[in-house]
Amino acid sequence: MDYRKLQAIPQKMAGFIANHKFAWLGVVAALPLFGVVTTVAVAADEKNAAEQPLPTVQQVSERLALPAFTSTAPDTTRYWREAQIQRGETLGHLLNRLGIGDADARRFLYSGSVPADVLKLRAGSTLSVQTNDKGELFTLRFLNDDENGEQILVVLENRGGTWQASTDPLPTETIATVRSVEIKGSAYGALAQAGVPSEVRAQLSDIFSDSFDFKSLKRGDRINLVYQTMYYEGMPISTGNIDAVEIVKGGERHSAFYHAFDSETGAYFDENGKALKKGFSLQAVKGARVSSGYGFRFHPILKRMRMHKGIDYAAPTGTPIYAPADGRVASASRDSGYGNVVRLAHSKGITTLYAHMSRFAPGMKAGKTVKAGDLIGYVGSTGRSTGPHLHMEVRVGGDTVNPVTVAMPARELTRAEKSTFAANQKSLETRLALLRALPVNVAQLD
Repeated sequence: MDYRKLQAIPQKMAGFIANHKFAWLGVVAALPLFGVVTTVAVAADEKNAAEQPLPTVQQVSERLALPAFTSTAPDTTRYWREAQIQRGETLGHLLNRLGIGDADARRFLYSGSVPADVLKLRAGSTLSVQTNDKGELFTLRFLNDDENGEQILVVLENRGGTWQASTDPLPTETIATVRSVEIKGSAYGALAQAGVPSEVRAQLSDIFSDSFDFKSLKRGDRINLVYQTMYYEGMPISTGNIDAVEIVKGGERHSAFYHAFDSETGAYFDENGKALKKGFSLQAVKGARVSSGYGFRFHPILKRMRMHKGIDYAAPTGTPIYAPADGRVASASRDSGYGNVVRLAHSKGITTLYAHMSRFAPGMKAGKTVKAGDLIGYVGSTGRSTGPHLHMEVRVGGDTVNPVTVAMPARELTRAEKSTFAANQKSLETRLALLRALPVNVAQLD
């Protein structure tokens, strides 16, 4: 290669630039604009550039018509909303408050297809609705009390354009709920502030009633408990038994563990397997078995899930019913759901109820004093009943509790039961130990 030619290139370029400086400047100026749809005229010299007229710029604005957007996807977006039912509020008022004007749904609600008593709302409970962006209603559900005062879950839904009340068994799920509460005021107030249901609070009061007064718990005392909560599609609908509870009162630990004798009955025992409660001295129906226990069940007549807030004794019509403990007759009357029913008031805020009697014992009236073993009536099938049986309920301070843990005579564990109890206690004790290590839910009663 002739390197002398390479050395001459810079000199030639310099000469070209000197003779064509304006043209070269135009090229340099255009370099940054490569790729842009723009035309630039480069003057040959300064004189011609000055004489060139400025271009006329015209701005044109035109409104373009856009095609209307139409979605081919179906309107499947649905939302769940909840509202707390106010005192005296009807379904119509509540739907208005939620901004739901679905005419088809309203026609169904007031067509008489659903009994009026089922649609009565209970103040303080929650109503859930499923709607879309247009305000169309698809599902409505809420908890209600039937004429027996027992809890049911009402579900009304639009199935393929037709409104109907759901009569299928609900797929409920039972989950263990744990709570750790440090008392800062009263025990009941602290538990309420911590979100512990009233039914569980009533059970707690009764479990240790033979050991100490639950109201005697003071500031600094602590409650650790494990209890059952039943859910339907993520919504808590009822509480079951307390599985385990530990109360630290004045530095002293009191424990209770539930042991099931069978699918319907059970009792509470301390860590050593000793019964915590004496229970009532007698069984209301001697020798009868518990045919249906406390908790949620599918009602054979109503064809829907309901909370069975009592136990049923299977017995023939005319079988004697006895007062299981001393008390006073609160009422002896006829109710549409319960049929012939007797209510007894006992000590420690406990009341018991006996329903579906064929007839009352002579002299049964409000105010009468009864002793354990006194005849109060006879088994029957009056009211809403599928056959002869005794339906029995127990309330503590007005809240229903499982009768088998309160009103059944206490008994000791057999050798085989002690082995099962020990294994169950070990598992529950592990949960209580975890609660001791966790920060407590401090509830302050103002």
